[in-house]
Amino acid sequence: MKKAIRENKLLLQFMLFSVLGGMGMGVAQMAITLYAVALGATASQIGLIGGVQGIGLLLTVLPIGFLVDYIGPRKVFVFGVLVSAFLYLLFPLAHSSNALLGLVTVIGFFTSFRFIPMTSAFLEFVRQVGSKKAGWQRGSLSFGLVFLGPLCGASISKYWGFTITFYVVSASVFLLVFGASAFFSDTKRSGSITLADSFANVKEFFKDRNILEASSAEALALATFSCFNAFIVVIAIRVFHFTTQVSSLFVSFEGVIFIAALFTLGRVLEKLGQRYFYLTAIAIVITGLILLSCIWHPAFLVAGTLLIGIGLGMFNLVNVTRLANANAEKGKTAAVFSMFTMLGAIIGPLIGGIAGELFGTYAVFLMFIPLYLAFALKIHLGKSTDALLEVSVSPAENFAQ
Repeated sequence: MKKAIRENKLLLQFMLFSVLGGMGMGVAQMAITLYAVALGATASQIGLIGGVQGIGLLLTVLPIGFLVDYIGPRKVFVFGVLVSAFLYLLFPLAHSSNALLGLVTVIGFFTSFRFIPMTSAFLEFVRQVGSKKAGWQRGSLSFGLVFLGPLCGASISKYWGFTITFYVVSASVFLLVFGASAFFSDTKRSGSITLADSFANVKEFFKDRNILEASSAEALALATFSCFNAFIVVIAIRVFHFTTQVSSLFVSFEGVIFIAALFTLGRVLEKLGQRYFYLTAIAIVITGLILLSCIWHPAFLVAGTLLIGIGLGMFNLVNVTRLANANAEKGKTAAVFSMFTMLGAIIGPLIGGIAGELFGTYAVFLMFIPLYLAFALKIHLGKSTDALLEVSVSPAENFAQ
């Protein structure tokens, strides 16, 4: 009973922590975009400002993962929080779009200092409590990032100006310091292994099938997610002639369904087992992709959006559960997982764009179907699949290697 109370308390802390962290990122993203527009940035500059932070994150996730396992997540997290909070104070001093681009580039290199320790700590938590709550942290983060953050960012910028907005972002980031001791241990996890040894062992780490397969699956899911976000509004406007406001509701609707799936389908994962849960998720996503490609009636677009949200939420649940139970250090695991997902988020819109140019609008989402079928075939026919994907009786038990 005491263990359950302690786990629920820690889960609630994780959720509040994630909502606050996600909201800070959401406010910052919205404020940076609006500030760029106010500074007269061109379309290409706005695109660079939107993408350059992801490049910094992509370049640093692996080194930060090694650092988390070497010196412990708390020190890494606190350092990242303090530097990021300070950098956000400098944003009001950017009086040109190029200066703003420079600041966004710099802060991108410190985002992983916050993100990787949080992910590694939650993977350890899921390993202990099981898969039924594997999506709650991601759901909380998404709620803050996608809904509360943009809403607050737009409102604060409108009524109090950009200077106050960036000060609010800085304060919200700094507040995360006070939750660090609740989630992060202050001890390194690598024992006598040096940082150089940790880098030298990276090849062996990438041979772990659980980590590689789950990360690849999440990369595919994020590629689909980012392609959906990039093209669903375009299709709604150009094909069905919806207004911009109505078209944007498809993105919000998919986000709501995705978050709901993360919070509600964990128990279904435990009952079905990971193998059948994977295959069910793939079937749902493929059906959703087919419906999104049926451009004869907007009802297909709504139904496809619903299924994409459910299927991608299921994908994240099973991938996080596999990573949590992988027999590997959680800092590196979180780093590899994040690197794959960011690559997927970058590649997804490119695949959709090429498909749209070559075969027409209806083919934007169809190009992902062969990838999902190939992954389903690998799950169904791959050697030792049952052993690798079996849900452990004890949540803390590692997967078979």
